[in-house]
Amino acid sequence: MMNTLLWNLISAVPGFTYIDAFFKDFIKNILKTGPIPNHISFVMDGNRRFAKTWNLPLKEGHRRGADALMNVLQCCIDLGVKNMTVYAFSIENFNRPQPEIDTIFDLLVSKLAYISEDNEFCDTQKLRIKIIGDRSLIPERILQDIQRIEAKTSSHKDHTLFIAFPYTSRDDITHSVRQIVSKVKDGQLKVDQIDENQIEKNFYYEGEAGKVDILVRTSGHTRLSDYMLWQCHQDSVIEFPNTLWPDYQFYSTWWTIFKWSYYKTLQLQDAEVMQIKKLSPEEIDRRYQHHPTYQKPITEFTHPPYASVVKK
Repeated sequence: MMNTLLWNLISAVPGFTYIDAFFKDFIKNILKTGPIPNHISFVMDGNRRFAKTWNLPLKEGHRRGADALMNVLQCCIDLGVKNMTVYAFSIENFNRPQPEIDTIFDLLVSKLAYISEDNEFCDTQKLRIKIIGDRSLIPERILQDIQRIEAKTSSHKDHTLFIAFPYTSRDDITHSVRQIVSKVKDGQLKVDQIDENQIEKNFYYEGEAGKVDILVRTSGHTRLSDYMLWQCHQDSVIEFPNTLWPDYQFYSTWWTIFKWSYYKTLQLQDAEVMQIKKLSPEEIDRRYQHHPTYQKPITEFTHPPYASVVKK
């Protein structure tokens, strides 16, 4: 809460907007010189607690969360992240009060309609929107609006926003198994062809996004809540910042990606060193002879001049 108050005070300083935009461009350009994750996933937790902290209506907390999503998406797109997934609604969330469910559904559709139609955000950024989850649980009027938005953005290829809605990992895995069983029954797939790749191809993602490089769950809760359990099981960084989702904006996103990029760079350097150690001197010379800092490896050593010993 104190950080939010301080930021609001600083933002009110004349000329701050210009300085802030300049600084953001500067640090984005720095980060783009290193490795950038292909797939980042967010558990947008903390909207209700944000509303309670600031004595706001619950609907306003979810609205602020939707605004935060726009800032996070813009940061990811500017840095070159290709795939982003957000946990918009868990199947277990159907246990919440119906007015809150209706609020979340309406906010989701209105925000998606806004970025895909009203302000042409998706067209400008070449952003495709795709729903992953059990569509049979989505009310018909909401599903029709979502399908219209998906169709409108289907031609964009640069970036994809996957919206887990409604979703759980257990349901995702169950869905994949059912798809595979159906294909085996129809003769489209043989039993001995079933492997991990087939399971991944039949997830709601349909094999599009690949593994998750970074998974972020805001609000400080250190649990995954049945989300992306398969996709983040290997070589994935999982972050649990204490920041509530409406407060998780550009700088929080930048810092998360910066840490990943830094450690990824170290991993790549270590891997290269280990690979070089396995090469022969001739292969090293062939690969790196044009590198400006390269020095030809010493393969033959000559004995230094012998010291003369004179006895007195």
